[in-house]
Amino acid sequence: MGTKQWKTKWDQRYASGDFVFGREPNQFLKNQVHQLPLGKILCAGDGEGRNGVWLARQGYDVISIDYSEVGLAKAHLLAAEYDVKIRFIHAEILEFDLMDLKLDGVVNIYLHMTGTEIIRMHEKYRNAINPGGVLLAEVYSKEQLQYCSGGPKSIEALYDIEYFKRDFGDWNRLYLAQEIINLNEGNGHNGAASVVRVVLQKPQD
Repeated sequence: MGTKQWKTKWDQRYASGDFVFGREPNQFLKNQVHQLPLGKILCAGDGEGRNGVWLARQGYDVISIDYSEVGLAKAHLLAAEYDVKIRFIHAEILEFDLMDLKLDGVVNIYLHMTGTEIIRMHEKYRNAINPGGVLLAEVYSKEQLQYCSGGPKSIEALYDIEYFKRDFGDWNRLYLAQEIINLNEGNGHNGAASVVRVVLQKPQD
């Protein structure tokens, strides 16, 4: 499925009155937020804004990027409700230059791509995150095809923990594991799920 088709899919999904994945932040993000430097954080594929808005409420300088205008419109409303300021970017993240953002961290919660796109995305993260900065991610593993709690139905769009070991082999591993968890995130993510959870810190040198 190409970018335009994916965008149309997400625009349609976000068009419902409810927040597809709920209004609360991802639980792994909440549990590991202390690992993120208090600075400029990019929420990649932030959709309706639940994670970016929560981070802004914790005092982070948040940049939220997504290619769904419908999702971003709801994210604007959520930010206004909590009276927080976020820089919203409407763009396809693989085509957007992250380098000038000089990020202290990236939060990647269920942003899924195909294998070659993952390599490109990881390279962008490596280059855009400042020394000492952190990548925090929760994504579905390839074993998620055995479960019905959400996620892509194509194995090419799911993750292997080895991807992170390969692409961030010289980064400090603060947390890196494949786990079976129970999701309760709106109507979009519900039930047992196989995920890869990641907190990696870029070396200072």
